[in-house]
Amino acid sequence: MVTPVGGNTAMTAAAVAARISAYKTSPYFTQQSKPITMAQVPTDIFGELEAEIDEGDFYNEQHDHIIKMAIIAIREACAQQSIEQPIPLVLAMPELEPEVDSLSAKQLIRNLTNNCAPLLSTSLSRNVSSGRAAGMQTIDFAFNYLYDLPYDFLLVGGSDSYCNYSRLKPLDNANRLLITGSADSFAPGEAAGFLLLTRHPELAHVRNGHIIALNRPGIADEPGHLHSEEPYRGDGLDQAFKKALANQPEKSIHSIYSSMNGENHWAKEYGVAFLRNRKVFQDPVRFEHPADCYGDLGSATATTLIALATEHLFKSTKAQAHLVYSSSDTAKRGAIVVEKIAVALAANNNQSSKNS
Repeated sequence: MVTPVGGNTAMTAAAVAARISAYKTSPYFTQQSKPITMAQVPTDIFGELEAEIDEGDFYNEQHDHIIKMAIIAIREACAQQSIEQPIPLVLAMPELEPEVDSLSAKQLIRNLTNNCAPLLSTSLSRNVSSGRAAGMQTIDFAFNYLYDLPYDFLLVGGSDSYCNYSRLKPLDNANRLLITGSADSFAPGEAAGFLLLTRHPELAHVRNGHIIALNRPGIADEPGHLHSEEPYRGDGLDQAFKKALANQPEKSIHSIYSSMNGENHWAKEYGVAFLRNRKVFQDPVRFEHPADCYGDLGSATATTLIALATEHLFKSTKAQAHLVYSSSDTAKRGAIVVEKIAVALAANNNQSSKNS
């Protein structure tokens, strides 16, 4: 992870646990000349990065940060594995908005391929453009294809930044940006979060005698999303919860990690989803919404939340499973159970699976 509160996973997890906030008045202003409160990655995080950036046309600060954050996060994600040939990459990207000047997936993949050799190749790279929930879709992609591909690993994640007036303007028009006096708004942030996945338990990262398993995510659509005229009932997130929690025992989920960013809009769907699925949650259930610390991370949200849930599971002596969910401005909703498994049990399960 690279976030406004940390240049790597350990720093970010520690800062979020300590409730450290990176919210600051930014150099960006609304159309009414009011300064926007944002959460930005400190520029000194990029100071020691060795990278050759293909800037292309119309290069700006936002593009620079997106590329560099991704390079740093991917290198960290893959640092503990010996990977000698390219592996598949599935990128989470923002929703496609014609009026927004966004870094293209093609340019991002080209720069990542050039700077993360031998890990990546353009021919093995794909992308999903659905915003905050896109990271959940990248993991769903892994479940659909990783077991059929001749690769031990698959890399998923996103890198995103709101530091661009073309990205901020539609939010400003909708009065969604955090400024002095606003009660229903969010702080735009920026971050990169990547996960290295494997289908082989023996290759997974081991800490304190445990590995982390991702269950298949629940993916659903919300008809009454922010850009729709349909009634907003929260049914999409409820269905995502139901799919993700289908095989979970009662009272098995210790914590919920949420993409809530401070806007009132998101509380309704969470209330609906929680109440309709409450039997699987511990009482009380721990509820985490780290955007309070690092702002809204856009398409980097889901994989960053999963990484934070993973860090907590590794350190906790009580928690065995967390639910992570993420909701896009458009229809997509995604939820996933992140589970801690003892190494010995994982090995036995894997052997049983092979025998069957």
